[in-house]
Amino acid sequence: MRLKNALFTMMFFGLLLASLLSVGAFIGCIQCRLFFPNNRSFMDFGQTQAVMIDQSEPSAGTEILFLLLGILQIALPILIFTAAILITSMLFYRVKLKEPLEILNSGAAHIMENDLDFAIPVPPGQDELGQLCSAFEKMRKTLLANNQTLWRQAEERKRLNAAFAHDLRNPVTVLKGTSKLLRKGIHDESTIRRLELYTLRIEQYIESMSSIQRLEQMPVRKKKVPCDLLYGELVDTARLLAPGLSCRVTVPGITAAQRTVEPGETSSAAIGPGEASSAAIGPGETSSTAIGPGETSSTAIGYGGIESSEMLSAELDHGLFMIVAENLIANGARFAKCKLEITVEMKDPYILLSVADDGPGFSDELIQNGPKPFGLAGEPARDSASPGLPAENVSHFGMGLYSCQTICLKHGGKLKLENVKGHGAKATAYF
Repeated sequence: MRLKNALFTMMFFGLLLASLLSVGAFIGCIQCRLFFPNNRSFMDFGQTQAVMIDQSEPSAGTEILFLLLGILQIALPILIFTAAILITSMLFYRVKLKEPLEILNSGAAHIMENDLDFAIPVPPGQDELGQLCSAFEKMRKTLLANNQTLWRQAEERKRLNAAFAHDLRNPVTVLKGTSKLLRKGIHDESTIRRLELYTLRIEQYIESMSSIQRLEQMPVRKKKVPCDLLYGELVDTARLLAPGLSCRVTVPGITAAQRTVEPGETSSAAIGPGEASSAAIGPGETSSTAIGPGETSSTAIGYGGIESSEMLSAELDHGLFMIVAENLIANGARFAKCKLEITVEMKDPYILLSVADDGPGFSDELIQNGPKPFGLAGEPARDSASPGLPAENVSHFGMGLYSCQTICLKHGGKLKLENVKGHGAKATAYF
């Protein structure tokens, strides 16, 4: 009940009760004064009958009592109405105002002290103060989320700067040593190559830092994206980033049509909506979603069976989603032995993108602590999968998974890393 209606109802019943009491008091005073009429007579109630006794000169006590009854006859209704208004106001304050005001005052005191780790209880009822308490609780949650985001960004920034400074020491040290050799006139092809290599490495470090900063500042613009568009782009991305692997792409609401692909055919990512299905992509296949080793032709994907009247869509930032997809697919392709499984799922309130490979899996440290910037040292199991790749030729600096985690957090989700027993690693991005 709204405050105005509650006040009106309580005041109505309070005044109604006051009116009844005032009428009773007024009539009672009149009845009492009948015992003391103006002719100074009074009634003597005996054991058998009442006898009117005339008294020419009433006593002083009788005069005072008669006067007092006259005053009470007028004053009692006024006092009763005044008391009714005061009592009604006190009841209204105690029932409708006291608890919400105490809650708001306590919440404001906590917020002024920068203490947001509490909850503002919402009193029962749908009055204005209850709505205000609910709004205060939403404001507290928003402030807490913003503070946590700022704190996390500050911590990530410190960790990023520390990692950048640490990893930059090696190339700077090498450049110093190379410059000393050049100063002494010792220069050959390997010295020049080393100088170029580590100069490029520093440039890539700086570019990685800039890309992370751009991602942190990039706004999230959610919109509905058709699932067939996501499917086509994931197929194209898998074909480009994992050309030597057997891939399986699963997107809800898609039924891919099978047809032979001629060499040199251009890519078309049109897939009709339908039931959720997985499109197997194996070596040497000629179906619409075949992505085999060494394949050079494009893949055309035609419309399949339509199982629903409306095309399924996902509400997300399309650009950020594809950045995460490209990073996860590229990361899986680096360590996969034979195959990749790319899956999109919708589990309210999240949209899940998972990439599973049959490689050596993630390290325990990476699974427990999550990806870190320039965190190659956190992936010993994964790094051992490519022993022929020298450290100085690794250009990704472990930033792929870290970028995915940053984007997922901006999108209100998370990045989950796990090892599937006997099947390698699996990375799942929550949007």
